[in-house]
Amino acid sequence: MIESIFFSLLIFFFGASLGSFISVLNYRIKNNKKGILLGYSVSEHTGRRLKTWELIPIISYTILGGKDRVTKKRISPHYIFLEIITGLVVLCVFLKFPFLNVIPILSEPVFMWNMFLPFCFYTIYSIFLIAVFFYDLQNKEIPDLYLWPFFIIAVAGTFILGTPTIIDAFVGLVIAAGFFGSQHFLSKGKWLGDGDLYLSLSLAVILGWKLFIVAVIAAYFSGAIISIILLTTKSSKLKSAIPFGPFLVIGAFAAIFFGNEIISWYLSTITF
Repeated sequence: MIESIFFSLLIFFFGASLGSFISVLNYRIKNNKKGILLGYSVSEHTGRRLKTWELIPIISYTILGGKDRVTKKRISPHYIFLEIITGLVVLCVFLKFPFLNVIPILSEPVFMWNMFLPFCFYTIYSIFLIAVFFYDLQNKEIPDLYLWPFFIIAVAGTFILGTPTIIDAFVGLVIAAGFFGSQHFLSKGKWLGDGDLYLSLSLAVILGWKLFIVAVIAAYFSGAIISIILLTTKSSKLKSAIPFGPFLVIGAFAAIFFGNEIISWYLSTITF
């Protein structure tokens, strides 16, 4: 029991460190900074190089009280929020694909390779999805630097994992291209951006057509709820552009973690 809790915490903080990396990556891409992957982290206020202890996910932000160590200016809370969200998502991926189990009687971990590979791929998928979520939410665009590598990895993951089947993935691609492609064409990109279209293709490959439909329905459902809330609270106007990418990401996670259960529930409610 203790070993399981300890390892779950390790997974969570591993995910949080990936979230910290995502925040840095989003900043560098947006500001066209050099050394996107290998550059060192700097203060957003002074440009100084951050010390190692200032880069500990969640803990550093908490110790510093959400303020820059030198200027005492406020650090955006979205950094710690991103770290927590990523940590929780990666933990959920581990719970879905528990590649390490602890046998209470023997008190020794059992490593399962058949779970480890899916964990790795779905963790990578999650990193891309979370990066897209926050980047699109803040900048109302999805960078090509995320879209094309994500698609390539999605195709590789489908072939290597064998799920979904190639046929299911292909049918999903056709549905995504037809449904979102037609919207993009008819509106000339006003209803749906290029990034949303390409993101949907990657999701179709990862999920297969059945779960992809679940993801799309969840995306529009969550989008409708958020839009109604924003309009009701006057936080947004009808002419305001609300990026659709984040809702696609929400739909994707809903399909990944609950898709099969949603499909089973839906089929059980159908009476012939």
